[in-house]
Amino acid sequence: MNKACVENWFWFGDNSDLDCIVYCRLGLYRSIAGELFPHRCTNEDLEEIQTWLLRSLSSIESESQYIISPHGEVDCLSSVREVFDVSSISTVQPGQAVILGSKGFFATINMNAHLYFSQMGPGTQKLETWKELIALDERLDRDLNWACTEAYGFLNPDPHHIGSGLECEALLFLPGIMDSSMYERVMKGLLSQGFELSVYNGDDSQGEAASPFVKLHYTVPPGMPEQEGIERIKNALDGLITGERATRDRLAQNISDEIADSASRAFGVLSHARLLEKEECRTYLSDVRKGLVYNCVHFEHQEGLLQHLDRLWFTTEALIRQNLELIEPHQITEKNIKSLRAKLVRSILSQYHIDRGI
Repeated sequence: MNKACVENWFWFGDNSDLDCIVYCRLGLYRSIAGELFPHRCTNEDLEEIQTWLLRSLSSIESESQYIISPHGEVDCLSSVREVFDVSSISTVQPGQAVILGSKGFFATINMNAHLYFSQMGPGTQKLETWKELIALDERLDRDLNWACTEAYGFLNPDPHHIGSGLECEALLFLPGIMDSSMYERVMKGLLSQGFELSVYNGDDSQGEAASPFVKLHYTVPPGMPEQEGIERIKNALDGLITGERATRDRLAQNISDEIADSASRAFGVLSHARLLEKEECRTYLSDVRKGLVYNCVHFEHQEGLLQHLDRLWFTTEALIRQNLELIEPHQITEKNIKSLRAKLVRSILSQYHIDRGI
């Protein structure tokens, strides 16, 4: 596996809203004028379009750029799916490519539209710097002629991406809303505004209602300018953050001992276990995160702990695969994998200690 896939933690970092929002990703869909949409193209057409787009992208996003083509490594693509949370990409066909760059840059070529490019960051960081994505679009526009009309805006195969082509995806951490059984009401309110919400269990599928993770998706509708779309997204997230924090404060008065107990037990297992199952590990990481955001468990020095919990959630399996490359294939067992998982988690969490005086 090329280490470029897992060594640069492109989007992990601090953010004032990290207690409620794990990440936000903003992306743009673009298609080239005068060319058939990818699903109508021949392999030769796709290869030619791919060449144009890679040349343009390399001229503006060359720093630490990494390209996965059909001849790339399968393990590397698995790592990209996990670290960038894009489970929809299972294979790369001829004429397609996946591109990684700096500052959480992620792009695909000839998957749905000719080009999808995005930036991802912790909390609401990328919403504050959304003009960087628009500036990147404008730089590409100097080289490429996008399919666009005055009446409809940018044209793409999926009708949802006609107009600005701007899309937002966010992973939310909402234990208060889930614990208070308010999720259905919140979901219905956002659905009426064009947002999609789904309970998230780590592989982009529906999980149990008790999961504190929720994925939010919003596509700016045709006719709406990017700025207005961003403001609508910000308003929706601000409302969720305000409601979530207020609900936590109220619930903590009654269930703080239970939350602190679960978080302390989970941290104890994670920081001392010698063997860890994948789902077991993720459940414990979620429990510790819950204790932190409820302010029910305290650490002597907890700066950076939320970022590390998220890093472990998204990157542990990729790091396990990377470490397994040092072992002869015939020697790899399920016990090896569980042991590596536990060791990786301990190596990160060993620097933190629960404050027993609280």
